[in-house]
Amino acid sequence: MTLDKLMTRFSDGEISAFGDIYAQTQKTVYFIALSIVKEKALAEDVMQSAYLSVIKNAAKYRAGTNAAAWIAKIAKNEALALAKKRGREIYVDERENLDVFGTEQTNDFGLLTDAAKKALPEDEFLILMLAAAEGYKRREIAEILDMPLPTVTWKYKRATEKMREIFRDGFGED
Repeated sequence: MTLDKLMTRFSDGEISAFGDIYAQTQKTVYFIALSIVKEKALAEDVMQSAYLSVIKNAAKYRAGTNAAAWIAKIAKNEALALAKKRGREIYVDERENLDVFGTEQTNDFGLLTDAAKKALPEDEFLILMLAAAEGYKRREIAEILDMPLPTVTWKYKRATEKMREIFRDGFGED
């Protein structure tokens, strides 16, 4: 079932549709949040806030519009609000401070995500993750991010070129 139909059913009071909405959008919402807040734990907090906002504002959703873009915009706004709130705090990578975070392994999307998160600007990281990890086409990414298709294509190309260079150079190892 399409995301638009699921959102329409959910906004009409069919609570069971939320699980499918979440399943179809969770990675996109996560990557949007991660690209802005830069920390996995904070990205998960943003996800919770974003989905609570989706639930709270479901009645405002207009059928026939782009549900993925609507949810993405909510996630982006929640992430920006959190980033602004935490603007004076310093980013700490939990893998460098395992004792503080009480874990030896992190649940990440792999080496590509770690390298991309460090090497790419926020918009290129998000476009690369939506394309590579989520499988969205550039046209779909343009719709979700409300960005012109040529811009998405250009940023995607730049991001992949940067990542190829990083992998070719061995992550900057001496």
